[in-house]
Amino acid sequence: MNTGIERKNTVIEKVGADWAILFIFLAAFLIRAIYIFQVLKFPLTEYLASSNTFDQCQFDQNALKIISGNGIGKDVFGKEPLYSYFLAVIYTIFGHNHLIVYIIQAIITSLGVVLIYKTTVEIFNKTTGVVAGLIFLFYSISVYYDAILLRESLITFLNILLFYLILKALGKDKPVKWLMAGVILGLLTLMRHNLFLPFILMFVLWRERPFKRSLRYALVFCAGIFIVVLPVVARNYIVSDYKYVGISREVNAFWVGNNPASSGVDVDWSDQYSYLNNKSGGSIRKTVAVFLEQVSRRPGIYAKLYMRKIWMFFNGYEAPSNTNYYLYREEFPTILRWPLVNFRFVAAFGIIGIFLAFLRKEKPYLLLIFFAVLAGSVILFHIQSRFRLPSSPFLIIFSSYSIYYILSKIRSRHFLKCAAVTALGIVFYIALKPDLTYAGYRKVKDAIRPIDRTNLALSYISAYRGPKDSDLLRRALKHCDLALKEEPDSYVPYSIKGQIYYLEGRLMDSIAEYKRAIIYDNRNPFLYNELAGIYYTQGSYHAAALYIKRGLHLFPGNKVFEKNLSMIPI
Repeated sequence: MNTGIERKNTVIEKVGADWAILFIFLAAFLIRAIYIFQVLKFPLTEYLASSNTFDQCQFDQNALKIISGNGIGKDVFGKEPLYSYFLAVIYTIFGHNHLIVYIIQAIITSLGVVLIYKTTVEIFNKTTGVVAGLIFLFYSISVYYDAILLRESLITFLNILLFYLILKALGKDKPVKWLMAGVILGLLTLMRHNLFLPFILMFVLWRERPFKRSLRYALVFCAGIFIVVLPVVARNYIVSDYKYVGISREVNAFWVGNNPASSGVDVDWSDQYSYLNNKSGGSIRKTVAVFLEQVSRRPGIYAKLYMRKIWMFFNGYEAPSNTNYYLYREEFPTILRWPLVNFRFVAAFGIIGIFLAFLRKEKPYLLLIFFAVLAGSVILFHIQSRFRLPSSPFLIIFSSYSIYYILSKIRSRHFLKCAAVTALGIVFYIALKPDLTYAGYRKVKDAIRPIDRTNLALSYISAYRGPKDSDLLRRALKHCDLALKEEPDSYVPYSIKGQIYYLEGRLMDSIAEYKRAIIYDNRNPFLYNELAGIYYTQGSYHAAALYIKRGLHLFPGNKVFEKNLSMIPI
């Protein structure tokens, strides 16, 4: 007899799941929104977005060009174009407002947290799903990158969405789901090149039966990719006068982490980088051939390089690129100072979770493929925090299963197994302490690089020009001194100190700092021009003319220098 009790229980479970999803979404968004409003009180984030040496500014400027009527462009894309178009859509609707971008990125990531919860429930169980949602909700690096004008948040979300769509498509005769998944992979490819396609195709052909059905799914999946990617490839082919086939020319990043002198972590622009980059000529085919040639000639060096990169991938160190997580934590009083979840914890229990998950009857092959492909992509290029972030959600799922395993053993009173896994997690956590030597590649250095401190100093100077708050200059000076303590032979901190003293009206001190800067870079014409400007302000016109002429000797024909020279009354 049907009493309706089972249906009632199902409804209660569904309502409970809906409330859990709503809570996870709102909590994830709230913590990110709080951080966004906290960090934007400080000038560094917006300074990086306005300085043309940083990726943030390039994406921003590309988006402004698009909305100004140059939507198609005349050259092959230098970077994969989708993030710039994403920004352009936001700017068209809301105006040129970075705050709105950060809020939208926070919403997208919060949806990703919900998808992580749902996929983890699908693969394992609800408890593991809740743990995964909570870990990603409080994952510090995810919070950090949501408030930066970079594509990492969107790439991370699209990876999760792709995984979720494939997971829902498996075992169901609904080709439209495979088409949707293909479209998402196409969008991911327009966001950043990836290696997913061959591995997903092999998985589908192996997993789905009968073979004719799996082949149909694979073809529909590829069709979804081509629908999105082919227009961009065709556009690049046309604007290159029918010479270039591809999405963008951004392949030079490969040699940053794959030349013999590279650490595999820091960006390396050495002579060996330049030689290999020029030899490969911007071609993927030539790049592969040159790389294999280098490996065959220097197998020992490349073996050490890749062992170092693997170690640094799983290590707790958040390797900076043009932004530094540790600087933001140290300098700005935001929620990043809270005891949030870090990669070190995720890696320690994630590694264990991989082994525990494969002891189950149902093996999470697709989950492992996604993590392995994303991790392998980072290791293949170079290890940086921003590039590692998109792989983190999949390792979070494995780490959540470790936590679930520990909790389940406590409930079932299997205390020995619980203690063993917990102890192993603690050992891994200790072992994965941030390695600032890069596995012995260099001496121990501060997690905050001198360039991070000088960028921060410049942001304070930029902010000072508005309200004239002398405390901003004091902070800028402090970070220049800290940069010099780490790197005393760098000209940059001296030149910035020269700017600070000039703004304070301490002209003799400013001149002294610029002269120190010239000692360490006497071939920099701009230092001579800036020093000439201080002498001009001081009224020392002969000295001003002398230094501008030195600048023109190093940079003949510079119109700014010539104009400055013409203004000197001598």
